[in-house]
Amino acid sequence: MGLFDLFKKKKSQQPLDNFTLETLLQKAATEPAYRAEFYKRILSAELIILTQNSEIQKGSQILQEDTKVKIVSYPDGKIPVFTSTDRIFDKGIVKEEVEYMEMTGENLFDLAKGATFLLNPYSEYGKELLPDEVERMLSGKILTDTSKTLTIEKKTKVQIGQPTKYPTEIINSLKILFANKPNLKAAYLGWIFDSESGEPPHYIFGLEADGNIENLTQEAGFTAKQFLDADDFVDFIKVDKKNGLSDYFLNSVEPFYKRE
Repeated sequence: MGLFDLFKKKKSQQPLDNFTLETLLQKAATEPAYRAEFYKRILSAELIILTQNSEIQKGSQILQEDTKVKIVSYPDGKIPVFTSTDRIFDKGIVKEEVEYMEMTGENLFDLAKGATFLLNPYSEYGKELLPDEVERMLSGKILTDTSKTLTIEKKTKVQIGQPTKYPTEIINSLKILFANKPNLKAAYLGWIFDSESGEPPHYIFGLEADGNIENLTQEAGFTAKQFLDADDFVDFIKVDKKNGLSDYFLNSVEPFYKRE
């Protein structure tokens, strides 16, 4: 190895577990690969809301039934919420000390169902959380409401090959997502058409992985969907000896992602 090779090595990607919710929010603003993790993390994260004239004493405690909490909202009813107390004072919009409360995202969203939340509204990176979006997070459907699982119960003749248009943006985001999935060994791209299904030709991704890949395909499908039109879709299958399409991926295609 030459000395110059030291400068050509890629930097290893930081594991998602090391990211704070605030970091995920910033990254998710421009990179769809981080959005699934953001949605999962925000429910368990401790969020800050502004309060006014509440009956709660300072310090950590479990709220008793019928405790009154007045949450500060904007004139349009939207509720500001923050990832930390520092974010309250971004850009100097809030200049004085304020009363606030900390609770998990899940408890907050359940407490104020039907509201629109503005996450870090004074910061460079923020996000509006709409009522339907919040409800889908609480129900656990935020990653799955546009996906479905199909079981092929009989031999089906399909056409499979490589797409004429390479989905560069999808591939790049999936690479980032897959780098944090230790059970994934390799990922392959294909283009498939089943004339009997009534569905148009579309991308299909083969995932060579250990164990169950349901959670992996949910996040990968959610990520890919960020780049597709509303009516477009992609397929994900597990590459193994039980799947007839696996031969194509294993014998005819170079993986676009391979765990080092």
